[in-house]
Amino acid sequence: MPIEIEDSKDGLLHLKSKTQGFFTTSKAEFYDSISHILGVALAHQRTQIDLRERIKELTCLYSIAQIVAQQELSFTDIIVGIVNSLPAGCLYPDIAVARIYLEGRSYSTAHFQERDPSLKADIMAGTVKIGFVEVAYLENMPNIDEGPFLTEERKLINAVARDVSDFVERRRIGKERSMLQKQLRHADRLATIGQLAAGVAHELNEPLGNILGFAQLVQKDSS
Repeated sequence: MPIEIEDSKDGLLHLKSKTQGFFTTSKAEFYDSISHILGVALAHQRTQIDLRERIKELTCLYSIAQIVAQQELSFTDIIVGIVNSLPAGCLYPDIAVARIYLEGRSYSTAHFQERDPSLKADIMAGTVKIGFVEVAYLENMPNIDEGPFLTEERKLINAVARDVSDFVERRRIGKERSMLQKQLRHADRLATIGQLAAGVAHELNEPLGNILGFAQLVQKDSS
């Protein structure tokens, strides 16, 4: 009897009997109903697992969003906070480790080890790769969708990589804006100094011109 989960044959209920003619029509229908119940139970279990994992991933993304929103934190503190939030979103959080490699520097959770397989997603600045996000398990786990990782974990890592890319880009734009503001303030101060200098020169030029005129008259009278 096939065990079907959402129209997909994911298992088999296989029965044998030493007695010929044991499987009557009524018994076949009974065991067919058992295989159907098993399929429903497995589908329910899978739905619960998927829901639990989705909640973990959304909680992880929410935690990261809160960290990025704290403007009083330094760049390093924010990246480290993101890294430390990643294991909680994984299927096996107790043995999960993570790191972010960004612009030549590595930020990682405690006890991080390079493992194969691992799950990676590139951090981009436009079309240029500037780093990556990586998660791995410290123990060998059964293969699921992508090695020991769920498809949802791939989506999570990709989303985190995009969030880090956006954060780095906003930080770069903020620095450029701050630099332009400083340049504008400096130019404004120079313009103000220029105006003051022009005003002082004008105020000095008039009495000096009068003095020069009187000096020329005195010179003519003396001659």
